[in-house]
Amino acid sequence: MNVLVVGGTGFLGGAVADAALEAGHRVAIFTRGQTVNPTVGAGFETIVGDRHRDLSAVRGRSFDFVVDTCAYAPDAVASLLDALSPTIGRYALVSSVSVYAGFTEPGLTEQAPTSRATPEQLNLARSLPLEQRSDAGSYGTAYGPLKRECELVALDRLGDRALIIRSGLLVGAGDYTDRLTYWVRRVDQGSAIPAPGDPQQLVQLIDVRDAARFIVEGAEKGLGGVFNLTGRPSPMSSLLASCRQVAGSDAHFVWCPDEAVLAAGLEPWSEVPLWLPRSDEPFRHFLEIDTEQAYAHGLHTRPLVETLETILAWDRTRRATPLKAGMPPKKEAALLAAVEAGAAI
Repeated sequence: MNVLVVGGTGFLGGAVADAALEAGHRVAIFTRGQTVNPTVGAGFETIVGDRHRDLSAVRGRSFDFVVDTCAYAPDAVASLLDALSPTIGRYALVSSVSVYAGFTEPGLTEQAPTSRATPEQLNLARSLPLEQRSDAGSYGTAYGPLKRECELVALDRLGDRALIIRSGLLVGAGDYTDRLTYWVRRVDQGSAIPAPGDPQQLVQLIDVRDAARFIVEGAEKGLGGVFNLTGRPSPMSSLLASCRQVAGSDAHFVWCPDEAVLAAGLEPWSEVPLWLPRSDEPFRHFLEIDTEQAYAHGLHTRPLVETLETILAWDRTRRATPLKAGMPPKKEAALLAAVEAGAAI
């Protein structure tokens, strides 16, 4: 196949490009040329352009498979499809589980209700400066509803030639969010570590390489429709124990009630990665998405320790790089002190 990866130097885009090349396909990556991803291999055609400014480099070109990893508003999908030849084969849109209307129940399937963008949210997307439109964070709370609008454009234009990937939490070497990387690094450093909430609270993630392989193999099979794409949930305690095993660390975990974590002024998800308090009812089961349809159509996920080993080896080469997520040391120390003082009473 002739494959085009839009955003091919990004985290998932790079993994998709590598997976397609390894499978024997001819791969082109469409990039602004602003991101250098050392994990992306050689052997690609590089097409330089900006989907929000100039699509002339891909105008009229036809590919057997197009993977769009960086569309955050429906106009971005429409303009790309307008530029490409209508004879393209399949189009995979990387969407998000954030399209769902709520997470008050576990096990959301692909048929669960989704949120549509409001006129105000659509106007927000259209009014953003061009240089901000390729940054997911620019869309704030409109991110999920706008992703749903992207899906609808693709499905309306292409029907069963559209493969909609509702991605969960992607992890691996090169992850720019540092969410799982924080726990891997912190456990590798050892000592007492405050662990958030209930040890049995579930977390859900997928190695970016497994996600990429599912997308490429889906194209090879002619897969279309909507798929949740993430791993099966497992307890936070198991994740942290696996981090300790892989690192050979002397770390020990001090489990801290939700109330103590919040009282320490720590921000869920950003300062305490992979954790949301049980009191956050709308997102109570955010990390418990149903993925059986993807598994039934060929998804294979590697053992967690293999993912953690890859992250650890990568992160040990970049310890001077501050992480974008994780507990600030002063807040961590205050939380530990508060919990230990409470246990001593």
